Amino acid sequence: MSERTADILIVGAGVMGCAAAYQLAKDGARVLLFDQFAVGHDRGSSHGPSRIIRLAYDSLDYVALARASYALWRELEAESGARLLTPTGGLDIGPPNALALDEIRATYLAAGVPFEALDRTAIIARYPQFNLPEGTVGLYQADYSLLAADRCVATLADQARRYGAIIHEREPARAIGATSGGVGLRTDWGLYSADRLILSAGSWMRPLLRQLDLDLPLTVQKEQVAFFRARDPEAFMPGRLPLVIHRFPNTTSLGSVFPIFDHGGVKVMIDRTGPEVAPDDPDRSIDGPLLERLHAYATQLLPGLTGEIIESVSCRYTMTPDEHFIIDRHPAHPQIVIASPCSGHGFKFGAVIGRVLADLAVRGATEYDIARFRLDRPALAGG
Repeated sequence: MSERTADILIVGAGVMGCAAAYQLAKDGARVLLFDQFAVGHDRGSSHGPSRIIRLAYDSLDYVALARASYALWRELEAESGARLLTPTGGLDIGPPNALALDEIRATYLAAGVPFEALDRTAIIARYPQFNLPEGTVGLYQADYSLLAADRCVATLADQARRYGAIIHEREPARAIGATSGGVGLRTDWGLYSADRLILSAGSWMRPLLRQLDLDLPLTVQKEQVAFFRARDPEAFMPGRLPLVIHRFPNTTSLGSVFPIFDHGGVKVMIDRTGPEVAPDDPDRSIDGPLLERLHAYATQLLPGLTGEIIESVSCRYTMTPDEHFIIDRHPAHPQIVIASPCSGHGFKFGAVIGRVLADLAVRGATEYDIARFRLDRPALAGG
């Protein structure tokens, strides 16, 4: 089995791995990107017609990263000719005691993000599609946009290839390790070596990292989404219906509503409620009771839905205990970069995290504030 070399190996060709490959190849690095499935597969966390990109966060570092990601997604659009972002405006709604709303409002003010505070009457007057609980309040922010998720991943992969990256699809990494001169990787088809390695394998991160004597407290949840038929689809299109994040009190679980986009139905989900599964669990079936709960929530919140579910699908959330990302170099092997931008809110940052990973792999540092995502933070203690 002959050994093939590169400057940088990347394991995991979801949005983060493809973004890193694109940035590195564009910089002139020799990049090999590996995935056990095909680019755009539906077994991980990067697939589907849409994701949200927003500035609605409760801390300034996330807002700064989101702003940078908006700019980099736009640069990718201009370079590729693909349309990746669709502005919709967005609402964060909830009861007055939803702590997240106060924190988001404070961050908007501190970051100079324009927004509108609306009560229930004002929200319904503007968006009569909603049937909101009494007392609901909201924050409207105009920069909320849809990301065309499948198109984003495909465009990143295409541009990475354009700049010379080689993508090894359906070639799982069987063994990884640090060497005296860099890193090594073994698959069923060959041996590979390089100066640097980026691990961005989503829900498969924990077993991979155990090969490097690093066991992190990552759990994998099987979440599900449903697409509902609307009686008047035009009323649920971008421009008529905003993106919505429903903040529930005393939980990090969220309700989300998406306008009709690259699909025939309105996308609705309640996340962080799915069962914990093993990283390699092949079961993608839908949980009946969870789907019933989602159906009741969607039809109550949006009376204009017929109740018919056009499609229901599952995806994986790779959760850290504090629901923040992991972006850092291995403590014993700094030539290995670990990227687990997970817990269900990483996709929007894919463009900027690709740049961050390229910086860490080549220079060991980045201009972006990623201090929150260090491996040595208390929430990951014992890993």
